[in-house]
Amino acid sequence: MAHNIQVIKCMILTLRSENVLVPSASVAEMVSAQGAMVVNNMPDWYVAKMRWHGVDVPLVSFEAAAGEKIKAVNQNTQIAMIYTASDDESRYPYIGLVVSGVPHVTQFSRDQIVTDPESLLETNKRLMVSQKIRINGAAVSILDIDGIESMIKEAEAG
Repeated sequence: MAHNIQVIKCMILTLRSENVLVPSASVAEMVSAQGAMVVNNMPDWYVAKMRWHGVDVPLVSFEAAAGEKIKAVNQNTQIAMIYTASDDESRYPYIGLVVSGVPHVTQFSRDQIVTDPESLLETNKRLMVSQKIRINGAAVSILDIDGIESMIKEAEAG
């Protein structure tokens, strides 16, 4: 009798310090940060805004949210344009995440994914991370898209 194995299709986005996991359907497109403009008086993780598909998209850095120093965004910087689930689609239909490597489209079965025990400790909580997991033993962070959207709204509200 065949087993009904549920497969999760996702994209691993390569960052400088770690990899983050998002559902494949959440990534609209990979683009260069051409035309990105720095926004003044914002937290370090809010690196710029960029006009894309007729919308001003906030560009954020996972590394800067963790306190790391990052290079300024330029036309060679790669951005993962991520769909949000915002009710206010006219304002935040996308978030741009700065990435440093080539994304990998992949799929996993539920059996390959386990919660990272260290992530359950309160001292290991990070901005922009919903949960840390291990896939076949390798540590990966699950991107908190709703949390990032809330961070952006707070930062823009002043």
